[in-house]
Amino acid sequence: MGQLFGIDTLMLYATAGRDTTTISLGTAVVPTYSRHPLVLASQALTAQALTGDRIVLGIGSSHRALVHDTMGIDYRRPAQYLREYLEVLRAALDGAPIDHVGEMLRVSTGAFGTTGVPGAGRVPVVVGTFSPKSLRAAAELADGVMTWLAGPRVLGTEVRPAIDDLAAAAGRSRPRLVAGLPIAVTDDPARERATVARFLGPFVRFPAYQDVFRREGIAGPDELAIVGGEQEVADRLGELAELGVTDFYGGCSSDDDATVQRTVELLGDLARRRTTEEPGWPTA
Repeated sequence: MGQLFGIDTLMLYATAGRDTTTISLGTAVVPTYSRHPLVLASQALTAQALTGDRIVLGIGSSHRALVHDTMGIDYRRPAQYLREYLEVLRAALDGAPIDHVGEMLRVSTGAFGTTGVPGAGRVPVVVGTFSPKSLRAAAELADGVMTWLAGPRVLGTEVRPAIDDLAAAAGRSRPRLVAGLPIAVTDDPARERATVARFLGPFVRFPAYQDVFRREGIAGPDELAIVGGEQEVADRLGELAELGVTDFYGGCSSDDDATVQRTVELLGDLARRRTTEEPGWPTA
């Protein structure tokens, strides 16, 4: 679930954690510019303690339209800001003392002590990006990368090899690769692709998505949608796993209740089967 100006996602997850026991709860994503890393660490650790360590913290630089045009915050050098943000955030999440003097951030916790929430385990951090500089920061400093509207070509030939090589060079383990795409289990794929085009059309105007669509060789998000019957959708998800995707999250924008229900049921069934039968397959 994303984070803009409505529901606070981490607060919602802390509440949902009381009524669930196993489901992983991920943010996709919290914009780095909207919350100081010490504040975000405090929120994430609190939610982690209240959910029994089921939070996966997804963060990202977002877009100039949100950061500069809407919030009025300087958006120069987002990759450098992300790198420094990750350095401070990781230390804060781990309860380490911080004395960071960078080009974009200055943070020192000496006078006030370190962060820490009783009962909170380690919070995994994944970075929402598909730009080369930010991929480097994520591979070297985070637990993985998260993409939205990146297809098989970009995931398999660009993102997965890049973060694997960068992490290995830094002496780190293989990063998670979390892929997000529109999905619908349906007997009318054309109808659902049209819905995706209408619902996700605004993404086409953002330069970052224009670039990734160009690299993917497509015109818009409807061409990336995973739509079809249960077996076809399951096969497409299996293809993503073969490309090195470790986790999948789907967005179903259908206005047909039966389609939404079929999609949820398939994803739930796949997650249960893969967890019990093939633990290495992506969670859904």
